[in-house]
Amino acid sequence: MRLHSYDLEGRGKVTVALAMLSVLLVWLLDVVLGVANFDPDWWLSVPSFGGFYAVLYWLFDSHVWRWRVWRNLALLKVPDLNGEWTGYLESSYGNGSIHEVTISITQKWSKLVVRLETELSLSYSISGSLKVTDVANPELSYLYVNEPKAPAPDAMSIHRGTATLELKGNTLEGDYYTGRGRMTFGSINLTKEKIAKLTGETNSPQVSD
Repeated sequence: MRLHSYDLEGRGKVTVALAMLSVLLVWLLDVVLGVANFDPDWWLSVPSFGGFYAVLYWLFDSHVWRWRVWRNLALLKVPDLNGEWTGYLESSYGNGSIHEVTISITQKWSKLVVRLETELSLSYSISGSLKVTDVANPELSYLYVNEPKAPAPDAMSIHRGTATLELKGNTLEGDYYTGRGRMTFGSINLTKEKIAKLTGETNSPQVSD
């Protein structure tokens, strides 16, 4: 499942910082080459900035942004949501029902994908945003596509919806709404720790997530 871009506040500052660091590395490279009495042709020095920037951006996007030190120093606010979250979904569909769900989040600095699975359906995000300023807790909002599994009732169909989840410590909780054709809504509660099975009315089929 392919990752997609998502809106994130403050991303421009990181881009500027990486560009400045690339300029510094180009200057250091020029100094080292001068000390070594090596004078490269112009075509070698011109693309060096782009090369440094590309490498730095890849490292930051894939690995460096996850380092806890940036958050400890308050230099980055974006949370690392990578991993598997388990919990339950409560829906208005069928006069209310509760279902166990598993959400897998794969996140880079620039892209992510949210994959949610119940016993009858699978959904995946196609766009999203992560708000980290002017809110009490980080908020992940995304648009998803839901697809029923083979055992699902014939009445279930592919549909779209939106979800907004708030990060509170080690939990994600929030609401979802389905699109045209279903018009259902509900709540999602998740944690990174395995929770006990929930009991409740599950006699109605559930497709929304």
